[in-house]
Amino acid sequence: MRKIILASLIAVITAAPAFAADGIEGMWQRPANKGGALERISACGGAFCVTVASGEHSGKSAGKFTMTAPGKYKGTLTDISANKTYNGKATLTGNSLKMSGCVMGGLICSSEIWSRQ
Repeated sequence: MRKIILASLIAVITAAPAFAADGIEGMWQRPANKGGALERISACGGAFCVTVASGEHSGKSAGKFTMTAPGKYKGTLTDISANKTYNGKATLTGNSLKMSGCVMGGLICSSEIWSRQ
């Protein structure tokens, strides 16, 4: 029984850093047809904050996400130009980050793919 508990404890300890180092943090480029701004994603209080890093809205908050599973996030996205905040989700695949914002309980959604810089 002690071996099972010890093995379980080791598995949890080694899995925790993998969750923390998921890879969403860094600089991301929005598509050119969406303005092409750079966005910075960084850890903030147990979540990941999105901040505009270039262009006329540089320095403004553009969202906040929490990890739901490795490479999967949910939270909020802000359209700074329209001053509106939407429910959002993000999916990380390699150097691509699919960002989606939804209204009306998820009936109407808009997505874009960001590229790691």
